[in-house]
Amino acid sequence: MSEQRNFYTPDRAKSLYGEIVPAYQVAFADEPWYEVSKCADERQRCVGGLSALAIGSLCNTCGLCPSRPAYETDELISRFDTVAASRPTAWYAEQNGKGVTMAAIAWRATPSVVTEEKYPDVPEMPDWLDATLGNNEIMWLDEVFANKALKQSGNLQNFGSFVKGLADQLDANVVAYRTISPQMVGAARRDFGDNAQVFAGQRDRAKVSNIDVAGIVPDRRDFILINLGRGNE
Repeated sequence: MSEQRNFYTPDRAKSLYGEIVPAYQVAFADEPWYEVSKCADERQRCVGGLSALAIGSLCNTCGLCPSRPAYETDELISRFDTVAASRPTAWYAEQNGKGVTMAAIAWRATPSVVTEEKYPDVPEMPDWLDATLGNNEIMWLDEVFANKALKQSGNLQNFGSFVKGLADQLDANVVAYRTISPQMVGAARRDFGDNAQVFAGQRDRAKVSNIDVAGIVPDRRDFILINLGRGNE
């Protein structure tokens, strides 16, 4: 089955929202995220306010049943549009005969914007990012997600090429992202070698002596930093 790989401006990507949104919802309901529904607990004891429980299932922790999906269609579209309206943004998508199999959205901004938007609940991150990146603009690889119902494996085989392509679209030399996916860490190491630095999240502190990492990030998620070695600083 033939596969198409394309980069999109935000305006052009809107034509794919009907496929991108379901792909996003399916991807993050799967491992390792298990983000299926919104936490119904007033105390928000689920990590990130999202639960692995199906809508209508009883939670043994709070005794409530989640009633809303983790990622609602209108909510996702609003988020994508808001990002595109506020900073340079680019999309990438792969499609086969069944539809969009994977997609990625990236944007260019200063680390302070990344901190404000992605780490509002991690007070240590502003100082850490400032020490690690300074205040030069970077490309933030915001989301990478695959619909395994349409393509079960191999969705990161083009990781290096699409990251470079997105960086070209955004005129960026440094790429960063966060993840809890071992595959997203492995793809960076595979395709960028020594130009990819991995900072282990707090959940991986015990692994630091066993894996090749640049250090620890004060967050539960791993932090990946890729220097493309070209472009403007």
